[in-house]
Amino acid sequence: MIRSLCVFALILSSLCAAASQPVERIVALSPSSTEMLFEMGVGTRVVGTVEWADFPEAAKAIPRIGSYAGINIEALVALRPDLVVAWKSGNKEADLQKLEALGLNLIYVDPKTMDSVAGSMEELGAAAGVPEAGKAAAQRFRERYQALKGKYADANPVRVFYQLSYDPLRTVGKGSWVDALIKDCGGDNVFGKAPAHYPVVAFESVIARDPEVIIMSSHTNVVNSKEALWSEWPSVAAVKSGHLIPVNSSALLRSGPRATDGLALLCDAIDQAR
Repeated sequence: MIRSLCVFALILSSLCAAASQPVERIVALSPSSTEMLFEMGVGTRVVGTVEWADFPEAAKAIPRIGSYAGINIEALVALRPDLVVAWKSGNKEADLQKLEALGLNLIYVDPKTMDSVAGSMEELGAAAGVPEAGKAAAQRFRERYQALKGKYADANPVRVFYQLSYDPLRTVGKGSWVDALIKDCGGDNVFGKAPAHYPVVAFESVIARDPEVIIMSSHTNVVNSKEALWSEWPSVAAVKSGHLIPVNSSALLRSGPRATDGLALLCDAIDQAR
């Protein structure tokens, strides 16, 4: 008990000491916010991040203080951060409550749509003390996103099945991040009316919808055996035409600056089926 109180006192004293300092030490608790900070040119200020933050290459050298299992609060505070960038969708609520209770300089960055990514970069840039860099990064993102949307605005629709995983067979439903991107590419998500964002579906239901292209997240083990996996259903349009295409899931699924790279890859994959 006494040890815990001492640790808590040390934490509070370190926070108070850091409160009046410039933003030079940042902890980013999501891959996307880590990438945003590098995009703004302040990646070297990131002193702690989470296990799955792996881009750019320099991010791999940043100390890890969290994972899907949770955030190591003591390790985080020991880094003496001037700013903590939290992630409501990916960080545990209990951990976020602890961080808030400690009075940390905390900002939430959790864009849900492509349109909100740019705004999040502006907010993060301001919080990190580099507002102009944040605005510039946001403008680059907006311009490329609008260019891609415009390119495919009048494209012929293509029936798309997006495969997140194999066992179970999981896809993207109405209102999900990827569902919106498929629409931006002029695609028709064959499970676009499913109420769940990431529903588990049966192979038979995929076959009945006869997708013209099957796009797979590159992080799934199905990519290495995609032909064998789908060869049992040669009547499916995508299988018949050979349109079984893996897409870089790191770029596509993260709501950060590389989301436009992911969108370009997705649109190109869909375009191959036109």
